[in-house]
Amino acid sequence: MIVNRPVRAWSRLSLAVVPLALLGLSAAADPYDNLPPYDYPSEAAAQAGGYDPVPEIDPSWCRWRPCAPRRPVAGPPHHDGLPGILGHQTLLVDCGKPRGLHGRHRPGPHGERVFDSISEAAEFAPPNATILVMAPGQGMTCVESVHVRGPVTIATYGGSGKAVIQAPAGAPCLTAHVPLGDEVVLDGLRFIARGRETPCVAVEAGRVVMRNSSVDSRGTEWGFDVHESGELLLENSKIETDASAVHARRATVTLKNVDIDIAGRNMAALLNLGRTDCLDRDGGTIHGSVGLALECSEGTVEGGSILGGAIGVLASAGTRGLRFADVKISKSDTGLLILPGQRGAVTVERATIAKSRDGVVVAPGAESQITGSVITDSRDTGITAFGVGTLIASNKIVNADDGIRVLASQAFPPPMFPDFTAIAVIDGDDGGPIIENNLVANVRHAAVRIDARAGGHQHRLDGKLIGNTLYAMSPAVCIDDDYNDDPVRVRANTCNREHFWWPF
Repeated sequence: MIVNRPVRAWSRLSLAVVPLALLGLSAAADPYDNLPPYDYPSEAAAQAGGYDPVPEIDPSWCRWRPCAPRRPVAGPPHHDGLPGILGHQTLLVDCGKPRGLHGRHRPGPHGERVFDSISEAAEFAPPNATILVMAPGQGMTCVESVHVRGPVTIATYGGSGKAVIQAPAGAPCLTAHVPLGDEVVLDGLRFIARGRETPCVAVEAGRVVMRNSSVDSRGTEWGFDVHESGELLLENSKIETDASAVHARRATVTLKNVDIDIAGRNMAALLNLGRTDCLDRDGGTIHGSVGLALECSEGTVEGGSILGGAIGVLASAGTRGLRFADVKISKSDTGLLILPGQRGAVTVERATIAKSRDGVVVAPGAESQITGSVITDSRDTGITAFGVGTLIASNKIVNADDGIRVLASQAFPPPMFPDFTAIAVIDGDDGGPIIENNLVANVRHAAVRIDARAGGHQHRLDGKLIGNTLYAMSPAVCIDDDYNDDPVRVRANTCNREHFWWPF
């Protein structure tokens, strides 16, 4: 709703405090199944305040394509328009208005020009302008495929909910192809896509920033598809899908407090992986839903949660590496799959992985560090490392068949990844995994299993198993290294033949 009176700052703050407090209580009660409401206010609309109407746009100006001369629009004298946000012009879109007879926008009640679609407003917007979209209740759902070619901000304005952008059948909700270095900001919006062959948001070039928004991409291949050299920043947003949420290849990603809900397995994204050098060659294939598929990409993922999917996170690092911190993954077949990438490492800090078949799987040749994480209630294994030089330190692994498995690189891929025939096997001694200061408890077979068998042969396994605290009640064992002719160095581990009470 557009109002013409100021709103006191203290009243906005008081209204925001109560929902946040209630949210904290709900999250503490059930950290996996309750997701927070996504009703964050639009920052761009808040800066605009309660001004009305919209500024006049010079039709002779064009940013990305030649503009044909347009007839002047008759009407009452123009009022002062919306103030510029951070010094830039603002435009208004009302998708519930009928299209004008002359041109792609029509006069409003005071003679101001109101655009009928976001695409047409983006065509006329000068660089760094803000496009304000009327929310449901005043405007209607914008059924269109928006193509943005330059730096703009698109945000909700007025009403009590988010402005809705619904993609036509077979088309993406939004495609961003902006000059490298420019960015498109999406603030306080809701996207809906049902086209199986296309993503909801495609980042072809430039940088896309989405915050305080939600994406309903059930029925699409990907919620987001980020091409090479593209950049994606998601913050305080939610993605609902029954296939996969985010795919990025040789791109830069920054995700903060993003919740991903994979509803089912009836639609699976077909993901063709490149070789370990991340060039476009034949590679392994995943036929399944993937929450985050980050191929040879770099950046950070902080906070948020991933619920469901064949794979919660697939990660192979680019040159500067990938970092995951405080991420919650639950009810995925494989919580985190780390594949070889370029020169960077995949770093996992303080992750929480629960109720998966396998918590973490590290493929041969993948440089990684897994520290300070909690992996519980795994059907098979907490962490599996295939002869790789990785650091597994200060983690808590509770309730699994095997807490930690160290297997020969030649044993990859395991049966659940039968199509990974192109993953290179690293020959020679890379030092092996370092497993230290972990708590592994309440296992059904072995707290740590070291198995060098693959293809009917014994292979060399190196590594260190130092200073771990292990709990295994009979008939389970603390360390099973019967099938390792060249034993991993085992020192200063504590074996407890009792049940470990969890949580504390």
